[in-house]
Amino acid sequence: MSSETSTQLERTLGLKEALMIGVGTMVGAGIFVLPGAATALAGPASSVAFVASGIIAMFTALSASELATAMPASGGPYHFINTGLGPLFGAIAGLGNWLGLAFATAFYAVGFGNYVAPLAAALELNLGVVAAVPLSGAQIGGVAAASAFVAINYLSTDGTGDLQNVIVVVLLSVLAVFIALGATQVDLATLRPFFSEGVGAVIPATALVFVSYLGFAQVATVAGEVKRPGKNLPRAMVGGVLLATLIYAFAIVVLTGVVPLDRITGKETAITIGARAIFGAVGLGAVGVGLLTFGGLLATASSANASMLSSSRINYAMGRDGLVDARISKVHDRFNTPYRSILLTGGLVLVFILVGNVNALAKAGSVLHLLVYGLLNVSLIVFKQTHVAEYDPSFEVPLYPVVPALGATLSFALIGFMEPQQILLAGGVAALGVLWYLGYARPRVENDSALHRYRSSPAVEAEVEVDFGVESGFETGPGPDGVGTDD
Repeated sequence: MSSETSTQLERTLGLKEALMIGVGTMVGAGIFVLPGAATALAGPASSVAFVASGIIAMFTALSASELATAMPASGGPYHFINTGLGPLFGAIAGLGNWLGLAFATAFYAVGFGNYVAPLAAALELNLGVVAAVPLSGAQIGGVAAASAFVAINYLSTDGTGDLQNVIVVVLLSVLAVFIALGATQVDLATLRPFFSEGVGAVIPATALVFVSYLGFAQVATVAGEVKRPGKNLPRAMVGGVLLATLIYAFAIVVLTGVVPLDRITGKETAITIGARAIFGAVGLGAVGVGLLTFGGLLATASSANASMLSSSRINYAMGRDGLVDARISKVHDRFNTPYRSILLTGGLVLVFILVGNVNALAKAGSVLHLLVYGLLNVSLIVFKQTHVAEYDPSFEVPLYPVVPALGATLSFALIGFMEPQQILLAGGVAALGVLWYLGYARPRVENDSALHRYRSSPAVEAEVEVDFGVESGFETGPGPDGVGTDD
């Protein structure tokens, strides 16, 4: 059989793999790359910024959990928005989600490079796009890491899940030792003044570190490959955000409570400086640095690996739905992976690594995801209010409509605290999505969204029928047990 014929993915990821994808991304580069930049903005109160980001993410994670149990197909937030609000918003969300994850993957890969840069320098590598544009050690490491993860994702989804399990278990063990040992050394005087840069500084710091919480949506993005999605998706998304928020809060308090700010502010490997101080207090400074450096390599690798997996599923889903050329969604007959979308995404990630810096990549990833998350929450409200006949999730968001309303409002509002170039990026992607829809997708796709059918219905109270689609032999509505069928 030709490898050009299939467009379906198998359900090979269980709860453990789904949770590891989410946790491995969230408890990844955020803790090993961003603390220096975050403390430069908000001082010790950067821990509050991480908690605030977690709260904002939790609102959207709850909304995404409900949507995912009703429509567990690859594409995640893009698929929810496209089905709820229509292909115009689907084009905006798909482009924003894909590019946002590609920016995030590049950010994580460069973060990985920052931990291997000393090795690259020791080997005297001097690679470059052209002679006039040499690569830094971080970029060399990032390119190598991204290339490796393209290969892993191309060859096997199972391999991606297995790799995540190993990485995350080791990573959480390393962080547990760091937090437990550091908690015994925290000096409250080092945390004062807690709001050293002012209370208002927490908001831009929150916008910066929000990229740390993209992992829960990545679980929804691979929902078409998760077994028993009705149970496993909410557990993986909500549980992942809660666990990540707790780890970030404790780790940043320990770091800023042990090490004076002037030693970590603006440092891309601030966590290893903290490790030297914490483990040095018990005569194990070199061991601590080695352990946390190893943890940094694992964390950034985990985040890059999971983000590459999720990002490639966006343009795969868009090809499946007709918003881009359907040939992009072809699944390899031997490896059962969307190999074309993986190669396309991988190429884009490599470009971002070559032209971006860590903070710029983090903010670009954050702002595009905030745009998508805002639309996701609006989409949930539309499904609820239009009484879609086939919308029967096995998990329902609590305190409706407060949770999705807050999720949408806070996501859109946080964009306003980004730097002007990031706000322009969000606006540019939205405009490009509109142009792409009008110029390419509109004549090729039919608008069967919940919103369109509701607005077109002669009876406002009539139930709306929406085709959620079929993927991998699994009807995206719930199965007999209310949670979908298990492979």
